[in-house]
Amino acid sequence: MNERLRRRIAGRLQGERGVIYKDAPYRVAIAYPNTYAVAMASLGFQTVYRLFNQEPDFVAERAFLEDAELAPPGRLPLYESGRPAGDVHIFGVSVAFELDLVNVVRLLRAAGLEPLREERDEGDPVVLVGGPLTSSNPWPLAPLADVILIGDGEEAIPLLAEAYRQAGGKREFLDLIEGMPGVFLPDRDLREPRWATAPLEKLPVYSQIVSRDSEFPGVFLIEAERGCPRPCTFCLARVMYGPTRNVPAEAVLAAVPDDVEKVGLVGASLSDYPFVKEVGRALLERGVKISVSSIRADRIDRELAEILKAGGLRTFTVAADGPSQRLRDLLKKQITEEHLLRAAGLARELGFKGFKLYQMIGLPTESDDDITEMIEFVKRLAQITPLTLSISPFVPKRHTPHHSDPFAGVRLIDARLKRVQKELRKLRPRVEVRSTSARWAWIEAVIARGGPEVGLAALRLEDGESFSRWKKALAEVGWNDPLNLPEGARLPLVLG
Repeated sequence: MNERLRRRIAGRLQGERGVIYKDAPYRVAIAYPNTYAVAMASLGFQTVYRLFNQEPDFVAERAFLEDAELAPPGRLPLYESGRPAGDVHIFGVSVAFELDLVNVVRLLRAAGLEPLREERDEGDPVVLVGGPLTSSNPWPLAPLADVILIGDGEEAIPLLAEAYRQAGGKREFLDLIEGMPGVFLPDRDLREPRWATAPLEKLPVYSQIVSRDSEFPGVFLIEAERGCPRPCTFCLARVMYGPTRNVPAEAVLAAVPDDVEKVGLVGASLSDYPFVKEVGRALLERGVKISVSSIRADRIDRELAEILKAGGLRTFTVAADGPSQRLRDLLKKQITEEHLLRAAGLARELGFKGFKLYQMIGLPTESDDDITEMIEFVKRLAQITPLTLSISPFVPKRHTPHHSDPFAGVRLIDARLKRVQKELRKLRPRVEVRSTSARWAWIEAVIARGGPEVGLAALRLEDGESFSRWKKALAEVGWNDPLNLPEGARLPLVLG
């Protein structure tokens, strides 16, 4: 390990609270295919780290792809011991985002492991992959993983650990776990298993490690609810995470350590969490700051807004998602212009420093008239409060009613983004428009609904990704059915 990497790791460890140091017969790497800061803001990553370390015969240590740039080839280090990340019994990977698919390939290579499952043998670690992507679409990961965990890990991890204790090797371990809830063995299973769902008594999950270098520096994250009661047609939260489980307020508060200065409440629809005000007020009484990711415009009221403002929230963030009321109704978003205008009014009256509105374009049946309605409505909002309009292209996902809807097309989305930018430019600085790339959204859509061939394409992109290189790699592996529809069905994405 070179000195620069050694100093980086030492500095990060010094800025952490809650690191687990132990020794045990069975070693597990919990690796993240992105940066340290993003990983340490992931409750799933931290929960798997804690669950394996709770097993008496297991020790789990962390590794991050970001460090591969400074590590010798194949010698990505584990943070807690400094040992090579590939020198373990189980190599776990947590994947949250479709666009991290190529990074999974890079991560395995950085740890000294062959990315393709078929090129590893009995002496190599078990490559266990979990995270939100495996629940939404595990198939692109199928050529890479020995085991894919689909759904919640709270009950699955102890079962996997017990099976590994009993097994005499990798093959016997796979035999023992075959058929377990949430366990997908891509070299054996022809279809995905049912999701593993954690019961309420296993919740809440919360930060094991609080880091000053996280995306949320010094914030203690805790999941107040899992699942979502909302029927939004584009969102995976309701189907992926199972029925809504609201953690009692006393359980949430009991899990927050006394020395915590800031708490990040996590949930798919926190405004619907029935104890959000009770928890917020109790944390304020302790002198603890509060953060939330976003607020439902139809659920926010003055009391909740005041709690969040007192807790240190600076930007009032809401999602419209559909550019017109017609499209919001199509998405079953249950949000109206009146809800959004009221939220903007609260943000102004209470002195929030920012107001952010999330929006999607490229939705099914969307027309220029829908974009016109969005532009005119943003102008009305800007008369109430300055705002940031954050626009993302719509990406259809599996397990939603939109799984077979085509991607709108790069050219169409770019044209509509250009129009929005042009027509709202004169409102600067009261309106700032931010948007994500239509080309990368197309790639995300391919991965979100692709099969094993998409994982094989990712293998060809280790040394660099681009829109054109992705298209070339997909063509080389014979990609032609990104939707995983029944045999014979074909509905290709629009290249634009």
